[in-house]
Amino acid sequence: MLEHGLALLIFLGRAGDVLSTLYITPSMALEMNPVARRFKWPAMLVGFGLCAIPYFDVQLAIIAAVPSLLVTASNLSKGWMARALGDKEMERIVVRAASAGSLPVTLAMCWTSAAFIFVTAGALLWLARGEDQMVSSFAIGIGLYGAALLIHGTLFYVRVFRQARLEPNAA
Repeated sequence: MLEHGLALLIFLGRAGDVLSTLYITPSMALEMNPVARRFKWPAMLVGFGLCAIPYFDVQLAIIAAVPSLLVTASNLSKGWMARALGDKEMERIVVRAASAGSLPVTLAMCWTSAAFIFVTAGALLWLARGEDQMVSSFAIGIGLYGAALLIHGTLFYVRVFRQARLEPNAA
């Protein structure tokens, strides 16, 4: 029964990620994951394969479920403006902000955000003290979300700042 519940959680997380992404940025202009941005549907559909993990390894399933759920929450918490203005207009605003901003400061903020997520994961691991494998798996999932934020955020901001540099009228 646990396996079915975890498969459902992974499905909800993946469906939430895909649907929130498509709702917020139909053109994928604001998508931070470069693989999803480039390959859209194939990349999105492959993610649903994660739903099979619980039937092979429960701890790994917990690790897979947590980042998907957190990504969905993050997408929905930040998507209102893109929905209101349209993702292309939101992209222009982000590029305009990058033309006036500093890539090192932006990356420092992104990395610091990821660091706090890592601290949260570490605290949960510390509290589990290796005695509760499910809590430890949950903590690793949180850490994996932090790693995704770090990697995809870095790539996104580098791309946006490069775009701002190449578009002289962005400011």
